[in-house]
Amino acid sequence: MTHDMDTTTPCTKDETAKAASVDPFAAIKAFRCPRYEELPDMGLYLEQMLGVVNAALDCLVAEPITKPMMGNYVKNGVVPPAVRKRYYREHLAHLFVMAILKPVFSVEQVARFFEIQRATYPLQVAYDFFCTEFENALHEAFEFSGKALPCVETKRTDETILVRSMVLAAANRVFVEKKLALQVPREVAGV
Repeated sequence: MTHDMDTTTPCTKDETAKAASVDPFAAIKAFRCPRYEELPDMGLYLEQMLGVVNAALDCLVAEPITKPMMGNYVKNGVVPPAVRKRYYREHLAHLFVMAILKPVFSVEQVARFFEIQRATYPLQVAYDFFCTEFENALHEAFEFSGKALPCVETKRTDETILVRSMVLAAANRVFVEKKLALQVPREVAGV
């Protein structure tokens, strides 16, 4: 059973393609991380789960999540093991966060981050907060306003500061990679 995940961007594919011709970062600016309740909870097989996550993050992540990567994430405690070869909302939430953070942080660092979050907040609260913070960080990275990011936490804690720091690093990494990929080297006169 497959699950189409249309909740990641408010644009249709035609609108996104049209906008990308004017703004090469349109898909990234329109990115919306699916919230916990929007994640499929029907028991996906590994290939299906990887398809959902990789498709949703295609505009952000250069390297898709593979089966061997997934095995490593389970082994290191970043993603819980499958339940009778099926993956549910909890697995998807962990994998989305890992996929977003993996270009910047080691598997061990993300595993430690999850330990801290698990000890502090229920998964749904922590995941939805992460999504909102990441979207805000992406927006600021690609639409630089110079303003502070909006405060979405109800109380500032070491854990909320850690989330913000990690998503800022990930969002800035996405910005730098995408911006450098578009830059055409200029010939310097006399060189």
